[in-house]
This record gives sequence, structure tokens and C-alpha cells, in this order.
Amino acid sequence: MRYSEKSRRSRKERIGFFTALSICIVAVGMAAYSTYTSLTGIFDGNTAETVAVNKVVTGVTEKVTEKGKKTEPTETETETEKPSETEDDYEEETEPKETKTALQTMVSVNSTLSYPLDNRKVIKEYSEETVYNKTLNQWQAHTGVDFACEKGDNVYSMGDGEVKRIYKDDLLGRTVIVKAPTYTAYYSGLSENVKVEKGSTVKSGDVIATAGEVPCEELDESHVHIAVKVNGQFTDPLSLINNDE
Repeated sequence: MRYSEKSRRSRKERIGFFTALSICIVAVGMAAYSTYTSLTGIFDGNTAETVAVNKVVTGVTEKVTEKGKKTEPTETETETEKPSETEDDYEEETEPKETKTALQTMVSVNSTLSYPLDNRKVIKEYSEETVYNKTLNQWQAHTGVDFACEKGDNVYSMGDGEVKRIYKDDLLGRTVIVKAPTYTAYYSGLSENVKVEKGSTVKSGDVIATAGEVPCEELDESHVHIAVKVNGQFTDPLSLINNDE
């Protein structure tokens, strides 16, 4: 009897031991599988729960939540509003495919421009042919007219128009662009003493600025550089100034 009882007890103990061992093995296997699945999801990028994604759509940042739902953007999440128009936003007129003759240009402007300075002396005329530039030591077209003046002399608007741009050019110096319905005038070689603002309207004879200097022509006599475009094409300003005289 004692042997039989010991045998049964020993058998139960062995069964219990192997049962516990099996449970441990299964638990370890499940834990290992769970860890492997999580790591695989991270590296494959398939687990939406591990990463919050910011997606930009039409200027607004939308958050993708853990369940893939979009939330309404907050004020801090919206992109910065587009800045107001700057001086560099002005677009130059493009040259037309067909150019006009001098007479056609005069007719298309349909107005007479006035002189930009009290002094009407011209030291360098408009030329589509290359002329020598002493300062730059090179030959190039001169697409404007240089009017002699002293620094500080008033520079006047040659006609009515809107101030489109005020900027400093490395070659031509401080420049003011005034656009009229049929032409665009460029006043270059101005001082910092500009009398107009971008977007303002000027009338013929209004003071735009005072004369300064033209860096690319500093070896020439003191002057301002005046250019005019009609339909995107440079035109001789003298052909439009007091052309009824």
C-alpha cells in the first residue's frame, strides 16, 4: 500500500511539473511572438499607433490621430499667411513678338511726356547700337537717356502714373518705376531722398526724388538715367518728350 501511494504521488508530481513547464513554454513563446510583431510593425511603418503624422494639405497642417482620424487644425498649426506684396513682386513687361516703329510707338503712347529735370542737357542719348562705357570698360547698348544734373537736383515725373517699385540697383543706383496706361518709366541714379511711395499716384511734374549717382556710369558727368518701355520694349525717351514741339 505504501509503495502504491508513493507511486501515485510521484506520478502526480511529475504531471504537475510537466504541466507547469508547458505553461511556461507557451507563455514565453507568446511573449516572443508579441515582441516580434511589434518590432516588425515599427520597422515596416504599418503601426499607426506608434507615430503621429503631420500632413500639409492646402496650406493647413492636419494631424492624423492614433486611429487615423483627422482633427481640426488649431491657430498654431496653420501655415504663416503669405506676406504682403514686396518691392520685388513687380513683374517686368515682356517684350512683344512684333516690335513697333518709332512712329507707331509715339502713336501708341498717345501722350506727350515732360522733361524729368530743369536742366535739359543730354550727355548720352538712347542707342540700340553698342556704345563705349568708360566705367565698365565695355561696349553695350544704352537703352535710356542720361540727363546732366547736379546731385540733389529735383527729378520730376514725366507723366501721370502709379509708383510700382522703388529699389536700389547695383548698376543703375536707386530706381523708381512709374507705370502709366501706355508706358512704363524708369528713373535711375536717384538719391535716398525719394519723395514717393510704392502704390502712390503721381502727376506730371511731381517731384519723385533728388538726383544721386549711377554706379555703372560714375566716370561720366553727373546725371540721372531715364528709360521708357512701351509694350515691354525699350524706347527712346526723347521721342516721347515734348514731341509736339
